[in-house]
Amino acid sequence: MTPMFGVLDWLAVGDLGLEQTAGSVDRILGGTAARLAAHAAARGARTALVAKVGDDEAGRRAQELLRRLKVDVRWVQRTAATRTTLFHENPGHPEAWHVDRGADAALRLDEVPTATAAPAKLVVVSGYSLSVEPARAAALGALLTARSRQGRAALFLQADRLWRSNARMTRRVLEPAIAAAFTVALGLPDLAVLFGAGVEPRDALRRLAALGPKLIYLAAEDGDVWLQEGSRVHLIQAAGGHKPRDPYAGPAAFWAELAQGTPAGKAVAAALRYAQGIKRPGAPREARDRHRPKRGL
Repeated sequence: MTPMFGVLDWLAVGDLGLEQTAGSVDRILGGTAARLAAHAAARGARTALVAKVGDDEAGRRAQELLRRLKVDVRWVQRTAATRTTLFHENPGHPEAWHVDRGADAALRLDEVPTATAAPAKLVVVSGYSLSVEPARAAALGALLTARSRQGRAALFLQADRLWRSNARMTRRVLEPAIAAAFTVALGLPDLAVLFGAGVEPRDALRRLAALGPKLIYLAAEDGDVWLQEGSRVHLIQAAGGHKPRDPYAGPAAFWAELAQGTPAGKAVAAALRYAQGIKRPGAPREARDRHRPKRGL
């Protein structure tokens, strides 16, 4: 089966569930892959998600939230074998996050659609899915097969969140994934996990680019973005110095622009504008429409 509208802008692969924030009774869309896909759809990208949920109320809600956000969920599978993953976040203490692992960690490589069934300009993979098998094999396989889908591979790293305490596994697991990616997004704290404390952004970006990626989006804590483009490094400053409220918004918007042919420097500028003007997936429609790009395909 081929997509009803031809080649997708995005095929996102990885984690999906619901998120519970400390102090709130509401459960909202959770999972890196899901949140990236939702932002890309808000930018007008034709986006599908490959993931797994439990055959439970949480799984049905997660799928419905994605449908409302115009993300294609035909490759989101339900399983009765385990529950839907629940992510617990604490905005005041981000280090205190934890996960009740569920179905998304059980995503298998043979459950990722073939290149014929799901051609895509960009295959976006969540680094979170690299943390456990069999989802690790599915994530790495998606990166490696991106070219056969007529597209390129993108990796959202999350090394600080997942690999801070295990340097050996960092190199063993992350380096093959980084090498397979055309573009990588990460934050400054990730650099210390990869290259040690005190590493300078320019030096770290050059070392990261030597592993294979051609475009690297490095988000600084103040909202600025370092862009490694081939052998060149640029610092793109955020207007007003405002830090984005959702760390997934900027990289998602950057990759959505790339999938639609925008040059990298302009894509970062557009991503910063978007990230500063939206909270997270599911923002009011008027906020999303304000940032919707022209198609230009």
